[in-house]
Amino acid sequence: MTRNTSANPNPSVCPVNQPDENQDANTPPGEPPVEIPARDAELLRLKTERDQLEAQLQRALADAVNMRRRQKQEMDESRNRVLEGLTQELLPVLDSFTMALQAHESGHDPESLVEGVRLVRTLLSGALERHGLQEIQAEGKTFDPARHEAVAVEPTKSVPEGRVLRVLQTGYMLGDRVVRHSKVVVAGSATPNPTTPPKAS
Repeated sequence: MTRNTSANPNPSVCPVNQPDENQDANTPPGEPPVEIPARDAELLRLKTERDQLEAQLQRALADAVNMRRRQKQEMDESRNRVLEGLTQELLPVLDSFTMALQAHESGHDPESLVEGVRLVRTLLSGALERHGLQEIQAEGKTFDPARHEAVAVEPTKSVPEGRVLRVLQTGYMLGDRVVRHSKVVVAGSATPNPTTPPKAS
């Protein structure tokens, strides 16, 4: 009986386990190499990008909130400056009203009271005009619905049709904006419209 010794020609020598050529040299012996699957690596990359985008979004939202806060603060400060300036100009008007009432209560000439009221009106008009308020000129002008409000139409021959005949309440503009329309009476045709003759029966 022939014994096969090709597998181990020297049975007295035990075979030594050789390291696998495919094994990573840095991997400790006896531990399999750690490999991250491609799908998990892509998921990790997407999570990292998501975290970065969330951080950028939070910073952008914080910047927007701070910007709105600064804008509101600047608008409030600007409004307060305008109101403060207007108030300082209106205080002399208030003082004039007070002096006019005191003169009336002291029994002064009624004409003095009238003059005091005229002075107050002049002071008030001047203060408002310095802030851009302008009176809308209406009487004798062509009716303009953008600036005038027609309260009535009155037939007349003295004023052309479509012109403002009388102003019942003065209108005002602040810059290019109408603050209050002028309430006016508009001139209409003095000739009545001919009636249609009745049909023969």
